[in-house]
Amino acid sequence: MSEKQNDKPKKKTKRRLSRSAIVLIVGIFIIAIPVTIFLAILGISALQTGTPREGSRFDGDLQPEIKAEQVETLKADLESIASLDSVEVVLAQGQLRIYIDTNDTLSEEQVDSILTNAYNKVNAALPIGTYFTSKESGKMYDLQINVYTSPTASEIGADDSRQYKLLHKNAAEEQYGIDDLAHPKNPSLAAELEGLDTGTESTEETESGEGE
Repeated sequence: MSEKQNDKPKKKTKRRLSRSAIVLIVGIFIIAIPVTIFLAILGISALQTGTPREGSRFDGDLQPEIKAEQVETLKADLESIASLDSVEVVLAQGQLRIYIDTNDTLSEEQVDSILTNAYNKVNAALPIGTYFTSKESGKMYDLQINVYTSPTASEIGADDSRQYKLLHKNAAEEQYGIDDLAHPKNPSLAAELEGLDTGTESTEETESGEGE
């Protein structure tokens, strides 16, 4: 009897994972997920290195769009204004910029008249309310009109007769503004500040000479 009982197959006992082993496996999975995602991002970035990104920051904006043909027509209209040396019209980065170089002998009143005339021609070809005023549905173009007798405003002195006027209208603005880039709004304050700058430069030169 004892031999027959010994011949019976032994039942296999299933080994259960300990609690620490389960915690270890779960921890490995938790760590592996973000690491895998990070490595995937690195791999995609490496593959796309040197590849230009397509798209525009104006997606959904600038509707209606200003066409190249409209820019050429506008330039021809502006060139019909009297007393001009050159006209340049640039459409880039959601902004229409116009540069009008006039005769050097023109007065401030004449430059102002040309600036107003140029704005009216822009409005006739590209209505301000349509192309240069933002809507709830999206942003529209910004406008700049530069009219000058000297292209470098920084070289024009306070008592200089040369002119540089800038008309600007951001799409978010209801009305345009005009800046005189050639002459300060407050000449006395500008002269005072210029005197302070000159005094500072003189002091620095004196100290430099003493140091030598």
